[in-house]
Amino acid sequence: MNAGTEPETLPAVFSLADLKQRFHGDEQEAMETARRWLRSGQVRQVAPPRPVFIRVSGAEPPDQALICLALRRTFPSLVIIGGSALWRQGISRDRDALLDCAVTETVGRCPLPDVRLHPRPAAWLEAVSRAGGLSGELHGVPMLSAEMAVADAAAFADVWVPDRDALDWRRLSATRSAAAEQALAPLRPGVR
Repeated sequence: MNAGTEPETLPAVFSLADLKQRFHGDEQEAMETARRWLRSGQVRQVAPPRPVFIRVSGAEPPDQALICLALRRTFPSLVIIGGSALWRQGISRDRDALLDCAVTETVGRCPLPDVRLHPRPAAWLEAVSRAGGLSGELHGVPMLSAEMAVADAAAFADVWVPDRDALDWRRLSATRSAAAEQALAPLRPGVR
């Protein structure tokens, strides 16, 4: 084994390309090392088969900043949605149990703790951006505005949102809510 090829010698979030550099471009050796680390539980792959990894230490889950970094490196379209966006913007009194995020890339599963990924159509992010539906961020991950989070949850019905009485409806704009609903209407499942 080459010196400097233990997981701790790499950043907390790294790609197969980063590891390959440690082996002077030898992709086979880099892949075998990554497999060995995965089997031993030293790293987790963010979303197989995508080649981005996060180091893990024992039973402690990675902190949310590292999880967000790993997700951003894996999914360029990543956006925080649903109750996760609403709570972080102070619109909801109910805190999320999982970080709900949307991605337009194809994804099978995400083995990271406390994260749930929701597929969205390829045109979704463009429609959200054009409608001004992004507001703020968490560790570099953009969030849907409160109005867009409610409209998205209604359009796709696959994400947790708090009960109606847990939301501060006074902080939501009727005009922005209508614009968000209109922007997502053509993307709703079953709409052609």
